[in-house]
Amino acid sequence: MRLTELSARGFRNLAPDPVFFGSGITLISGENAQGKSNLLEAVATVCGQRSFRRARPEEMAADGESFALAAGLTWGARQERLGVSWARGVGRRFTLWGKPASFREASALAPAVFFAPEHRDLIVGSPALRRRFLDRLALHCRPAAGEDLARYERALASRNALLARGEGAKAAGEELEAWTEEVVCSGWEVRRHRQEALSRWKEIFQELADQAGPEYGSVCAVYQMEESTPEELRQSLKRLAPIERRRGHTLRGPNRDDLVWSRNGRPLAGQASAGEIHRIVGLVKFAEWHTVAAMKEEIPLLAIDEFDAGLSPGWVEALISTLPAAETVLLTSAAEPGRHAPWVGHILEIRSGRAVARPRAVNL
Repeated sequence: MRLTELSARGFRNLAPDPVFFGSGITLISGENAQGKSNLLEAVATVCGQRSFRRARPEEMAADGESFALAAGLTWGARQERLGVSWARGVGRRFTLWGKPASFREASALAPAVFFAPEHRDLIVGSPALRRRFLDRLALHCRPAAGEDLARYERALASRNALLARGEGAKAAGEELEAWTEEVVCSGWEVRRHRQEALSRWKEIFQELADQAGPEYGSVCAVYQMEESTPEELRQSLKRLAPIERRRGHTLRGPNRDDLVWSRNGRPLAGQASAGEIHRIVGLVKFAEWHTVAAMKEEIPLLAIDEFDAGLSPGWVEALISTLPAAETVLLTSAAEPGRHAPWVGHILEIRSGRAVARPRAVNL
């Protein structure tokens, strides 16, 4: 898949003028706070993904009320026009050539992988981002996993609503038991999807890590869950029900799982330098890209925000050398474009939300 064009209306500080992208690597250059990350966030949003900055839609809307995005996509001679709009009280809506489309259609049409500074939380942050990473992998590897995930989220929300009633939940014992069973059944399917997707991803990650050097080849990621069978989960929930009523939420299940990182048997976060974490997360995201590419008919887009921030020239060159062969690779940088001229095919310079093409020849 190649991204050829993006138009924005009411999205952060982006100007309404269409932005045109070349094939291969495009460098999006500009000083801080000019709109580089906003442009990548807009691309992620139109591709059916959540903001990699974890922003809510009203935060992405310039007026807090609405925005609209449209993207031109090509696959050889085939062309598509994908759009997304959001309005307060209406929510998010996708279109294909102006006709209503589902979220699943949009995300399948425009597979994409994003790598941003915020993704360092995959290693050092809370488990929530790691669970989201696993679920996104599962959706890429098996779209039907989305139905099981939605089913689990509904069951978990309903069970938590009952538990939030505290002692009142005892009077609704049969209903709580029914939602507990639904959490167990759907939750175990979610875990199965996560484990299958992680298995595919780990093969690729290990190959990339081995190529990066022994200090990366010894990095290990293990899916951690408290129970090993559905029956164990069922018994855990029954045993913990009195405590859950007091706390008002479910204490076991996929909502509590984690992806645990280590190197040579020791927790990774406590021993890896900032540069190493950046490189490891890069390997994580590149392995995600290769996993998606292996499962999809379309080659996914790759976008990296602030790809060279805090990195030495040697680290930047190592990162560039591991970039996969995507038809569209978007890199943002606050550095002078000439620094990266040998590696990029196209340069966009962004100022006050307006992106214009910069002739590459000036950097030779």
